[in-house]
Amino acid sequence: MKSAQLPPVRVEPSVRAEIESVLLEGESLSEFVETATVQAAKRRKAQQAFLARGRASIANAKAKGEF
Repeated sequence: MKSAQLPPVRVEPSVRAEIESVLLEGESLSEFVETATVQAAKRRKAQQAFLARGRASIANAKAKGEF
């Protein structure tokens, strides 16, 4: 599969400096951004799944009349 690029993101110089200050040894800014983006996407998917389970549970409780 071909790799794809994320759109460039403009940030204040202070934000870039803050990120660069926490890079691990040998880690590039691109690697950091990729890792952060993947983690954020996984976290959002987990949140969506959690909410879906909660909504299903509420609907089931209402249907059964058991709270």
